[in-house]
Amino acid sequence: MKIQDITKRAARSLRQAKARTLLTSLAIGVGAFTITLSLAAGAGGRNYTDQIVSANTDVRELSVTKTPATKQDGPQKYSETTASVSNALFSTDPLTQTDIATIQKLDNVVSVSPNYNPQVKYITRAGQDKYVATLSTFSPSVTLKYAAGSVTGDLSDHDIILTEEYVTALGFSSDQAAIGKTVDIVADKLSAPLTAPESQTFTYTIRGVSSKSGLAFRAQSSLLVSNSSAKMLYDYINAGTRSYNNFLLAAVQVTSADKAESVKTALAAKGYTAQTASDILGAINTFINVLQAILLGFGALAVLTSVFGIVNTQYISVLERTQQIGLMKALGMSRRDVGRLFKFEAAWIGFLGGAIGAGLAVIAGLVSNPFISKAFDLGDISLLVFNPVSVGIVIVGLILVSVGAGIMPARKASKLDPIEALRTE
Repeated sequence: MKIQDITKRAARSLRQAKARTLLTSLAIGVGAFTITLSLAAGAGGRNYTDQIVSANTDVRELSVTKTPATKQDGPQKYSETTASVSNALFSTDPLTQTDIATIQKLDNVVSVSPNYNPQVKYITRAGQDKYVATLSTFSPSVTLKYAAGSVTGDLSDHDIILTEEYVTALGFSSDQAAIGKTVDIVADKLSAPLTAPESQTFTYTIRGVSSKSGLAFRAQSSLLVSNSSAKMLYDYINAGTRSYNNFLLAAVQVTSADKAESVKTALAAKGYTAQTASDILGAINTFINVLQAILLGFGALAVLTSVFGIVNTQYISVLERTQQIGLMKALGMSRRDVGRLFKFEAAWIGFLGGAIGAGLAVIAGLVSNPFISKAFDLGDISLLVFNPVSVGIVIVGLILVSVGAGIMPARKASKLDPIEALRTE
């Protein structure tokens, strides 16, 4: 018999036992549903982390800290450098100006920018209340979502980017109305005596208003200033204190992305720990892969359970159709074609189960994506990404599994003696 004829006959045979076929297909569909969703979650998670890393980091930039010294038992000797940053909070010594100079001299290093993050007192403007503010350094490589205004290239030293929350708090009528206006940032000089406190007001012009983004690493409430402006504030606040010019982190810019790993190795040899954009992405993706493997395990368990259901369904089908099998053989159907018939029936069951399960998973994912994005405040980012190729592979894989499950019943059917089979009632 032709393959096409066997396929049609297998479909007709399954239609004669619709309820049993549907229940068996649904059993394998549970596995298809779980596997399809887990693949979509893994693809969406990796896509999301790729966007986060590309939006927040530069492939030519490394984050560098000093490699922690081996922990010593018992009392440790006091040093001004180590004491400048609380060891109760951090497990590493700070980077000093000497360290910055050492890193700057390495081959393929373009620049070294310490992490300033000045701790200012408050932000305000004429006629408005004072608000606590956190400043971060603006970087052109970080993708910002603007509610109003925008910045091309570097930010000017006297410019600032506010968030929508601060625009409202500072009494602006709208995000657009804030562009071009000024705000005052007040900072205290930490080295000034308590009896004669000293502070200074720094005026900035608003060049942009950033809105919340699901891709932002930085704190959503951080206000952004240029690196040189952050250094100016840092110098004013910390000059003369014990922690001045001691940094926990520095950003190292290299000549090109392919030099990042060689610079990382050179830094390690000098006693520094460096992390590239690839390291950050790899660590996040490892976590996602572990979660995906767990979900795939549940899906595989459901498929394994359904395999026994297919075997049972096919064996019952062979017993019920013993006379029919004998008649087909008596009319000239070969053992090979009889075996193929039952294998094709198993393949149909796998196809139906895979199509139903994968289809429901796609529908559920497309419906759920907006709710998931809204719940996690991700904007238009989807955490469930369905790849048609992956969905197809799942269905084909389940067809092959079903065919494998149908081999034993198919062999039993092909070995039936036609005369004995015709005598069966």
